[in-house]
Amino acid sequence: TAETETSTRQLKREVVQYRPYLCAQDVIGARSTSQSFVCSGAASKSMYGIAEAVWKPGLKPEDLARVCGQAFLSALERDCLSGYGAVLYIVTKDGIVEYELVCRND
Repeated sequence: TAETETSTRQLKREVVQYRPYLCAQDVIGARSTSQSFVCSGAASKSMYGIAEAVWKPGLKPEDLARVCGQAFLSALERDCLSGYGAVLYIVTKDGIVEYELVCRND
């Protein structure tokens, strides 16, 4: 019957579910993925040290902002070409929170 044929077609339809993932690229486009975190940009080598020391799985958004802020500011202090601050965005299912990080300017 037409009803059975319709339900069979619906069962055969593939369900595609997109999941977020972490990825960074270097200047030549080489991709690096991770299950924990990635650092990218001019001061990324400086960020990895503090990020590895203080990041842990399951951080609450406020704690994640603090950890990322520490990593950014620590890296900015060590790399004069990175500028004097950064903007940090924490993305959750409830929305996006923006933090403006200001570094030394001397």
